[in-house]
Amino acid sequence: MIHRNNLRGAALAATLALTAGLGAPAFAQDQPLAGGTSGEAAGPGVSASTYGSGYTDGQAIGVEGGGAATVADGGTAETDSSAKLNDHMARQRATAMAKDDDERARSRTRTMVREGERVRSTTSTFYKQKGERPVRERVTTVTTPEGTTTTTR
Repeated sequence: MIHRNNLRGAALAATLALTAGLGAPAFAQDQPLAGGTSGEAAGPGVSASTYGSGYTDGQAIGVEGGGAATVADGGTAETDSSAKLNDHMARQRATAMAKDDDERARSRTRTMVREGERVRSTTSTFYKQKGERPVRERVTTVTTPEGTTTTTR
């Protein structure tokens, strides 16, 4: 089964949620796993933000995500969100971009859920003002039955 949702436009938020009730595999756990990330790149005239999260309890999986982008004066803003789902895995991707003549902002979140095993979510942000060096950040969260790990670069 494939679900896809593509959205574009200024100041547009997209949300996509998928849940599948699937049979319990041999590695099903007692505790549910959930995790996600979000991020925003913003400047005086542009802003782009995305989020994503996922869930699994050994019998069901789900992902959710979306984004928003705004431009103050005469630029362009776009958002896009999509998801894919099969019997054992769910993936979600959300992107947001805003730019005008002097600055650019971009954010992307990817979330992957493996049924009963782990939830991994990564958000990357980028902001650049004309004549300046870009500012980048990437945050990754991995949730497994052993615990949650967060890495920032």
